[in-house]
Amino acid sequence: MSALFAVRVEDVAPEGADCVRLRLVARPGGEALPAFEPGAHVDVMTPSGLIRQYSLCGDADDPSAYVLCVKRDAVSRGGSDSLCTQVTPGMELQISAPRNAFSLPDARRYMLVGGGIGITPLLSMMRHLQANGADWGLYYYAREPDKAPFRDMLCAPPYRNHVRFSRSLKDGYPDFLATPSPDTAIMLCGPDGFMDAVFSHAVAAGWQAEQIHTEYFRPTESSHALSDRPFEVVLARSGRTVAVPAGQSIASALLAAGMDVDLSCEQGMCGACIVPLLAGEGDHRDVVLTEEEQGSHIALCCSRSRTPSLTLDL
Repeated sequence: MSALFAVRVEDVAPEGADCVRLRLVARPGGEALPAFEPGAHVDVMTPSGLIRQYSLCGDADDPSAYVLCVKRDAVSRGGSDSLCTQVTPGMELQISAPRNAFSLPDARRYMLVGGGIGITPLLSMMRHLQANGADWGLYYYAREPDKAPFRDMLCAPPYRNHVRFSRSLKDGYPDFLATPSPDTAIMLCGPDGFMDAVFSHAVAAGWQAEQIHTEYFRPTESSHALSDRPFEVVLARSGRTVAVPAGQSIASALLAAGMDVDLSCEQGMCGACIVPLLAGEGDHRDVVLTEEEQGSHIALCCSRSRTPSLTLDL
């Protein structure tokens, strides 16, 4: 962790369905904020006392303020939750100087691909590329595009003609991937499974691995180990019960029990293994189902259970 310094919270505002946008500025009479390049991030000491990293999604050509977008994690250990609920305009936060492990390379064309909150480092890239007249496009995958963070900005000039929204990879991979181009750089950020699927698809289509620049978004607030307890699934059509041990997916347990399971990406990205959920509460880890759909469906390849058993329409 880098040394921290104090900044003032100038503004706090909701962003999309489940995020909060923070605008941070230098303290009155203090030194100006350090400049940053597109793709940079900072460490933030949250009100909970936990350190978290967030991408700078504002304008890198105007470092008078840092803009962060914080997604409130449903199983937060206190970091994101405290930023979303306890931070108010005028208070101070401790942050680090910007660091960048996701810089824009030299290229003729740039294609940005973001999944969920992985959109944040791509926003500063987009602003920079647009301001400098570059050839660029953005593919934004969000469970609920109508409620996605920064949708209003992305749907307005000058960005709207460069941006395409999709719910999930089930709706299709970015169409540009079908035509490899040696002078194009792909900037990819999102959940691990999403990135692995896009990366593999691109390489299979003929793109060179070195053309694909990545920054993995890992929800460090979550502690899946706490919810990776064993549970049972009840197959409603036969009444059969199958045990799902810790560390094994529902799909794997069903396959081991001799059941046929439709699988494709095995990362919760494509939706092939989604089945109706009749009873029990799922611990959803896919990026396909909406919050409404999560009450009645579950992805067998990655999701688990918050209750001792789940009843599936199988």
